Amino acid sequence: MNDVSLHRDPAARGPWHTLEADEALAAQGSDGVKGLSSARATDRLRQAGPNEVQDGGERTVWHILWEQVSSVLILILVFAGGLAAVLGKQVDAIAIAAIVLLFVVLGVAQEYRAQRAVAALKQMSSPQVRVVRDGRAQDVSSRELVPGDLVILEAGNVVPADCRVIESLSLRVQEAALTGESETVEKTEAALIRSNLTVGDRLNMVFLGTAVTFGRGRALVVETGMRTELGRIASMIRSVRHEPTPLQRRLDRLGKVLAVVAVAIAAVVAIAGWMRGEDVSLVLLTGVSLAVAIVPEGLPAVLTFTLARGGQRMLRRKALIRKLPAVETLGSVTVICSDKTGTLTQNRITATQLATASGWHDLRGRVEGDEPDLLLMGAALCNDADLRDGKAVGDPTEAALLVAAAGHRLEKARLEKILPREAEIAFDSTRKRMTTVHRVEPGGRVFLGLDVDALFLTVTKGAADALLPLCSGVLQGNRIVAMDDAARQRMIDANDGFGLQGMRVLALAIRPLDALPERLMPEALERDLVLVGLVAMIDPPRAEAAEAVAVCARAGIRPVMITGDHHLTARKIAADLGICREGDRVVTGIEIERMSPAELEAIVDEVAVFARVSPEHKLRIVEALQRRGHVVAMTGDGVNDAPALKRADIGVAMGSGTDVAKEAADMVLLDDNFATIVAAVEEGRVVYDNVRRFIQFSVAGNIGKVLTVAVPPFLGLPLLLAPVQILFSNLLTDGLLGLGLGTEKAEKGNMERPPYRPQEGVFSRGVGLHVAWLGALIGAITIGAGWWAWSLAMADGLLTPVETLYISTLVFSTLAILQIGRVLAARSFRQSAFALGPFGNPTLLAMIAVALVAQLVVVYWPGAQPFFHTTDIGLTGLLIGVAAAVTVLLATEVEKGLRRRAEDDPAQEPGTGRLASQRPAARLQDT
Repeated sequence: MNDVSLHRDPAARGPWHTLEADEALAAQGSDGVKGLSSARATDRLRQAGPNEVQDGGERTVWHILWEQVSSVLILILVFAGGLAAVLGKQVDAIAIAAIVLLFVVLGVAQEYRAQRAVAALKQMSSPQVRVVRDGRAQDVSSRELVPGDLVILEAGNVVPADCRVIESLSLRVQEAALTGESETVEKTEAALIRSNLTVGDRLNMVFLGTAVTFGRGRALVVETGMRTELGRIASMIRSVRHEPTPLQRRLDRLGKVLAVVAVAIAAVVAIAGWMRGEDVSLVLLTGVSLAVAIVPEGLPAVLTFTLARGGQRMLRRKALIRKLPAVETLGSVTVICSDKTGTLTQNRITATQLATASGWHDLRGRVEGDEPDLLLMGAALCNDADLRDGKAVGDPTEAALLVAAAGHRLEKARLEKILPREAEIAFDSTRKRMTTVHRVEPGGRVFLGLDVDALFLTVTKGAADALLPLCSGVLQGNRIVAMDDAARQRMIDANDGFGLQGMRVLALAIRPLDALPERLMPEALERDLVLVGLVAMIDPPRAEAAEAVAVCARAGIRPVMITGDHHLTARKIAADLGICREGDRVVTGIEIERMSPAELEAIVDEVAVFARVSPEHKLRIVEALQRRGHVVAMTGDGVNDAPALKRADIGVAMGSGTDVAKEAADMVLLDDNFATIVAAVEEGRVVYDNVRRFIQFSVAGNIGKVLTVAVPPFLGLPLLLAPVQILFSNLLTDGLLGLGLGTEKAEKGNMERPPYRPQEGVFSRGVGLHVAWLGALIGAITIGAGWWAWSLAMADGLLTPVETLYISTLVFSTLAILQIGRVLAARSFRQSAFALGPFGNPTLLAMIAVALVAQLVVVYWPGAQPFFHTTDIGLTGLLIGVAAAVTVLLATEVEKGLRRRAEDDPAQEPGTGRLASQRPAARLQDT
């Protein structure tokens, strides 16, 4: 049965913003207290579909297929096959068509599987929404939201659908995504009169994709998915776009250069063959095949497959990749800017000490007195955490305060009966404080015991340095006295003392009021405060964080702590973890405010700890580091962190953070752990190493193939490889074996070398030299095998067609077996193949087995021989191939041995060729 409330004519009910809250609820068939029932929500989801905007960014199978068949390389092969058919080479034409089909199917399959994997990861990162269903608040995926749902909105949430505001408690929303206006908009629950208001003027509506920046409230979902304002915009601009990653663009340039080189070589070979009187059709087909031989056709599929596999491995290590390019960028990170609380520390905060006008109080024992009691009472009231079944639920800092108060029989639920909350001004990272307003019931006046008579009481908690300047009084016993310089200095000294012990400190102040101001804004409530005292909390460093910092140091990555905490606390924790040394400079947000961009850039490489910073300072720090040539990973969890997360090369959001931060980030830490960032960087290096490994393997082999075809005619030898044999060889190396190399695990010492510089090409660090000499060696070996067979055949002065077939088959098999043996050496840039163990990469072993069987089939199976121009070469031919494989393997091992000896030279930095005296600061400047 259809739910009529989903399809009610807008003309009959009027626009949503013109309806009273009760009318909107009735129109959606929802209850303002209980929300929808689960059964009704399920039925509406079936009718309305999932709440998602289809951006058109995902390619269909047909789009992927078109990209494959329209590539230059495939078009060259199609042209070669057509030319073969026109020239009467039907067998060659059929074989080339089969190879093209296989290439396309492999490419489409890998691209589609990788796209599905990324879509699955995005599905996992779909934000959770707090809704009221069946009278209970519960978390559901934003995709499952339906019209009529009652949504609970808080600062930091991304609005999950178009909604009519039912309740607003200082609710403010950033709507720049829709309206372009940077100013936040305060929302109201009152109905509006005009029906033709623009989106920006509908003050009782919130819209999908906008961000709640302040306050909280409840809203009724009225439109979802493509029926929202954002969905309508998406439908107008929808187009299929697939942006290549930076690495793909770099490799695309590489492919174009190789293609130009290949075409030039093919032209030379074709002209030389024509001048010698070779068969024109064979010369043309050989020339086209050469143009294809040098280019690593399998690279796009291998790249996508490797990146997607890397993202899946990172997920297993608690790092959720939201944007595929982040996988490759992680391998080049030089600086990790991390928050302190929960990332470098355990986020298991415990309140341990209090400081009031009468002195210090240890919470591990029993504390008594008006000041500590009122301090704990305020900590429980100005608090959004809750105690459920004896456990604190909510922000860890607030939970610690709640537990401390409850331990002294000051339970929040009991306090709120005599001091009910009337209003609140939510915490934000700019003010660094939160304020709640409470009505003082008759029993509350007695309970408070204050020597004042007031109808309302404001309670403000926040950072001591943000709160002390707002205080004009201090609590002494049950009396409020003026705060003099001596009292202020005592509190500053207490704050510094706690900070030196690595403690986190919050200050708490109150303000009795006879009446509330007309507008409950910070500037009206957060002034003339009375300081009650300080609460000191301990949040010990994570045990694994110190080791992760040490790994960063070995890997040439500099960890930087950026925190809103006190500079003494920050320095203590950073020193304990090894991020800085005792006495190192700590730069505060106030100092950053006074610095010009050039001044900040001048010191940013020398400072490892930034304290008391705001999100705007984070953005400036990121930009300064990037101007110094660094690749920066930045963590964040708040709404205002989003600009810094977007600006960083890798934005890292906390799994416990706001939806806004997660949407802006490239990666989400599911466990909020610094060690997970380091693990993700390690996986990023593995991915990039595997791509470089494949390029090294593939290009060297293709150079060998080009030499095998291009050089012999100039030496008086016949063409040693048929066009279809070259294409089949590419299928083995670029396809099967390349996919196997893409699953290689981390190389030993992967995190004990500097990161790749962004300017480094894929042929840096010895890869270009390796490709050059090994390609030449492969060409020499295969030409040598062909020359040996040709010499034997020419012993009687006559070369028969059968002998010509034997020579090309011998060279073809030698090349294939050589490549299969060589891939074992290509598993590591530095380690010996014999030290790696044969079973370290089972996927590669499976690909080797498939490739070997395929090679034997096309050589020895009579049914395949006509297509591939092959013949039986006996055991001798196979042994020649094995000998060639062993020769290349040993030559590669000699090169690795020389490289290890050079890198083990104490005068060199491992893997760089730089002097060991060029230590981190200078080295990081280079990277």
